[in-house]
Amino acid sequence: MVHGKQEGNVMKILYISPSPPPPIPGTDGLFTEIGYLKRSFKGKTIALSPFRSIPPIFPVNLYGIQHLPVIGKLDREVDLHHVFFPHLVDFRILRSLSKPVIFSLTSGVISETLPKSAVPFHIVVSSKQEADILRSMGNERVRIIRPGIDYARIASSPCTGPHDEFVLLFGSAPWVKSQFASKGFDLVLEAMVHLPKIRLICLWRGTLYHEWCEKVRSAGLSDRVEVIREKGDISRILARCHAAVVLASKADLVKSYPNSLMEALAAGKPVLISRAIPMSYYIEETGCGMVVESLATYWLVSAISELKNRYLMFKSAADLVGRRDFSCERMVEEYRRMYEGLIKHEG
Repeated sequence: MVHGKQEGNVMKILYISPSPPPPIPGTDGLFTEIGYLKRSFKGKTIALSPFRSIPPIFPVNLYGIQHLPVIGKLDREVDLHHVFFPHLVDFRILRSLSKPVIFSLTSGVISETLPKSAVPFHIVVSSKQEADILRSMGNERVRIIRPGIDYARIASSPCTGPHDEFVLLFGSAPWVKSQFASKGFDLVLEAMVHLPKIRLICLWRGTLYHEWCEKVRSAGLSDRVEVIREKGDISRILARCHAAVVLASKADLVKSYPNSLMEALAAGKPVLISRAIPMSYYIEETGCGMVVESLATYWLVSAISELKNRYLMFKSAADLVGRRDFSCERMVEEYRRMYEGLIKHEG
């Protein structure tokens, strides 16, 4: 549990999220992070969009413009604004604010989608690789703060290694049909045909559930794929799994550090992750899982086989780092120092 320090005046923060909270509370890692910060600082939250998704015809830089009167009023009441969004956007509404603006990029950075000129915000990313890309594009005010989770929610579950079946927890379910391919869901079904001893547990958000069940049925894998639709005890779910998986063809499709992978590591379970996701460099450096170099059947089958064959080695690495590097207390403290510095010098 995160508790804020009550030193001096309490900082007042406006947290600006991309959208309203998910229909199933606790199933979106972004809102979990915002919740940790709000419990430590005096904060309010407003969503840029009233919908969980916005039609692509709506110009992204105009998101939140409907809140201009409200945010203008809050600008006079708060000490700074903290925006969370999947990619860097020079939102028009932020240009009118007088208080400092922190912009936390929740997904991976792709240089082709960045604004052509530097933005007037303080940017937070999760990895050095993302920071290097932003600085190369002229954005100098960049800080690295890795996301965090509440270790108290995650029990480290023992596992002696695979004997018969090898069970994978698959996170980051698709929002739209095209993500069945781009998030590797179609691919993992293909890989399971080649790996008959693999079972899958999928955490689902509520959208496209029937479409996924039909894909599983058509692949003849209904007896090897389980779908969990409601929010459950993640420790109990992880206790049934050997490893966790998140795949993506592009860095901006999922969080830079997916919550399901941080939770798996905290439980002592190694992970499989696409190279496109920034967390892959951490996984490679610490040896606590396998990196899937490309969304192709060969690469995924090879990565799963390697993870299974050398499982105890990968699990030992996960045990070493999983409860060391991802505490929400560390994340909150790093943001506290950033908040205090900006309020002192710019507020």
